[in-house]
Amino acid sequence: MRRTGSVGRNVFWPAPNVDSGLVAWTRQEPPATSATRQQVFAVVDAAFGQRRKVLRGALRGLAGSTEAAEAALLAAGVDPTARGEELDVAAFARVAEQLR
Repeated sequence: MRRTGSVGRNVFWPAPNVDSGLVAWTRQEPPATSATRQQVFAVVDAAFGQRRKVLRGALRGLAGSTEAAEAALLAAGVDPTARGEELDVAAFARVAEQLR
């Protein structure tokens, strides 16, 4: 993702008290995984479902327990004390594979 331009306040009515920008992104192919799209998105939803939660706690409901979540994260090569915003799509896919 990259910033490609800005939009002046004067193009909006009423003029907001914030600056606006244009963003462009390049679509990438999803990582190869044996997990389904629904399984990967369930992990993403759980990771971002509660603010400021480490993954071990955020995935507890999905995994069945904190211990099971931690084991799946470690097996996927992900730090259990990381937060959702620190992972890339491939890491979410690896976690989903371990939670199946």
